[in-house]
Amino acid sequence: MANADAETLYGLPLDEFTGARDELAKAHRKAGRKDDAERVAALRKPVLSAWVVNRLARDERETMRRLVDAAAAIRAGGDGAEGVFREALDRLTASARSLLAAEGRAPEPTLQQVSATLRAGAASDPDALLAGMSTQPIEASGFGSMAGAAIVQTRSRASQSKAEPRVDRRAVERARRAVADARDELRRLERAANAAEREATKARGAAEEARERLSDAEARLADARGR
Repeated sequence: MANADAETLYGLPLDEFTGARDELAKAHRKAGRKDDAERVAALRKPVLSAWVVNRLARDERETMRRLVDAAAAIRAGGDGAEGVFREALDRLTASARSLLAAEGRAPEPTLQQVSATLRAGAASDPDALLAGMSTQPIEASGFGSMAGAAIVQTRSRASQSKAEPRVDRRAVERARRAVADARDELRRLERAANAAEREATKARGAAEEARERLSDAEARLADARGR
């Protein structure tokens, strides 16, 4: 039950998540499903970039699968895999831009975070990417590992065939750029995540104070009606 609840909640519009989660948890409690209520109540609202990626996992399922499969092919040294990966990434990024525009949200820097999560998730955590239930960006370190694997695989095949040693300098340079880009994106995402966490902490504190004020007001109303 809880997994189905999570799939439903993470597919909702972002602004509806918290209210729907709280109502669902309340319904479970009322029905005596305490464990389900606790699991639902513990679900965290995704940050904007993670919510966009979750939507892409639902709305662009086929393209997301191509991205993941191309990432696996790159790790295996498959010919043409980088082109397929880039094409899928470009399409998903364009869809993300359209989604943000439809929501009335500025594309930057969210679009950069979405692109970084797509690349990192395809390389290091494809199941999480395809599940569409992320709450935070996926760390970008995995993409560098994928690029390195492609280089090692190419050299290994050359050695096994006893061909004259040859270095594909363009492939090496592309891999180096990918690693550098991934590191930069990781730093940006960490800064953004830290800022978001601080804001979330403030918001939770404000929400708790509002809840207490509501409780007090309801108690005063009940007393007034009883007079």
